[in-house]
Amino acid sequence: MGEWSKEIGEQGENIVEYFFKNIIGYNNNYRTNISIKCSFSEEHKKDNAKKRLTHGIDGLVAYNCPLVDELLEIGLISSKYTFDNYPNNPKTFFKDYFVELAYTIKCFTYSPEYQDINSAAEDVTDTTITGLLFWLSNSEEHKGFDLIPEISNSIFQGLELVYDKIIIVDNARMEFLFNLIQPIKKVFGEENFDFIYHKTGINKSITHNASFGKKLPLQLIASNVIPIRASKGDDVYLIIGSREKFNEEDLIKYIALSKQFNHLEATTKTIISFPDYIKLNHQGRVEKVVANIKGLSHKDQIEVVKHDFDFRNI
Repeated sequence: MGEWSKEIGEQGENIVEYFFKNIIGYNNNYRTNISIKCSFSEEHKKDNAKKRLTHGIDGLVAYNCPLVDELLEIGLISSKYTFDNYPNNPKTFFKDYFVELAYTIKCFTYSPEYQDINSAAEDVTDTTITGLLFWLSNSEEHKGFDLIPEISNSIFQGLELVYDKIIIVDNARMEFLFNLIQPIKKVFGEENFDFIYHKTGINKSITHNASFGKKLPLQLIASNVIPIRASKGDDVYLIIGSREKFNEEDLIKYIALSKQFNHLEATTKTIISFPDYIKLNHQGRVEKVVANIKGLSHKDQIEVVKHDFDFRNI
C-alpha cells in the first residue's frame, strides 16, 4: 500500500511539473523536491508527534512579475493527487493540506533558499510568496470536478496562519488550462505562443514588447479568462480562452476585451474559445451577437471555437 501511495503521489508531482514546464512556460525555472528547516518546531508539529524538523516543497519557481513593477514573485508548490474521486467531505483533507502549505511558506521566509533567491534577483524592490496547492483526482467521474465550492467556507479555528496568498488548483482549473493551451501550442508552436500581460495600473513600465511573454503569471492560474497571442508568419492572432460555458453575455464581454489589446496589432483574427462550443448549436447566436455590436470594425475577424485536451494522460 505504501508503494502504491508513493506512485500515486509521484504521478501527481509529474503532472504538476509538466504543467509548469510545458504548459505555462517555466521550463527553465522549476525546481523540485526541496527540503527546508522548520523554524517553528513546536507550533508546526502534527498532533501527538515529535517536534517538526523540516518541510518539503514539491516545486518552486521565482520570476519578475510582469503584472507588478519591480516585484519578485516566488511560487511554492504543493502537489496532492488521489486515484479515486475527491472525498465526499473534502474539508478535513483540504484543511490539512492548506495548513501544511501555510506553515511551509512561513518557514521558507527564514530559509537560506529564500535569501539566495532574493540576492540573485535583479530590478526588484519587493518580494511576495505565493503558495499553490494542486489537489488533483485521476477519476474519470471527477475529470472536470470543481472542488472550490466544496471547500470555500472552510474554517481554520485557533490557527495563526501567515502567508501572502495561496491559490487552489483543482481538476476544473487544471482541465481548463490544459484544454486551452496545449492545442494552441501544437498548432502554432512554442516559439509563436505568448501569454498576454494586461495593464494593471501597477505595471506602468510595461512596453509593447513586454506586454506578452512565455510565462503565465501565477495570479492568472486561477483566472477564468486567459488571453493569448499566437503568430504564424506575418499573421497575429488574439485568443481569449474562457473556463465558463458558452453564453452570449460572456461573448459580448470578450469581444469588448479584445479591443483593449489593440497594442498587439492582432488584426488577422480574434479567436474566442469556450469549453462546450458546438458550431451547429451556437453559430447562429454568435452571428446575432456580432451583428448587434455597434462600431465593431473587426466583425469578420472574430471566430468562436472549442478547446479540448486531457491533462490526466500526461
